[in-house]
Amino acid sequence: MEYIVRSASASDAIGINKVSEHLGYSQLSSTEASAKLQELLDSSQDQVFVAEQHGLIIGWLHLFYARRLASDNFFEIGGLVVSPDSRGHGVGRALVQYAQDKNSGKFRVRCNEKRRDAHKFYENIGFNGNKVQRVFQVRS
Repeated sequence: MEYIVRSASASDAIGINKVSEHLGYSQLSSTEASAKLQELLDSSQDQVFVAEQHGLIIGWLHLFYARRLASDNFFEIGGLVVSPDSRGHGVGRALVQYAQDKNSGKFRVRCNEKRRDAHKFYENIGFNGNKVQRVFQVRS
């Protein structure tokens, strides 16, 4: 399977949105998808990378830089999605490796406790689980 991994551009919004549906993210309108991607592309703290095959987006990774007051700063994977037809071909691994090659420092990722397949994926590419935590948010 041949594909390329590269930094995302504004024209990738629709392809990213389409791939996102496979992981249960809510579908955005093309205007919303474009605005969200542009916001990340304009940010100095965020990066978005895509895997492309024959002009179609088959995966994406959102990376952000997390600054901490009392501990080390790190890069965190905010999202990683590969289309079902492209899974098992190293696309996710290639996206993570590309992000690591572009940035030096510590990398982290958070996964929903229910997503055992994602836990295995990250462990297989060198991430170690180091804690379990609960996420709280204010009810709106």
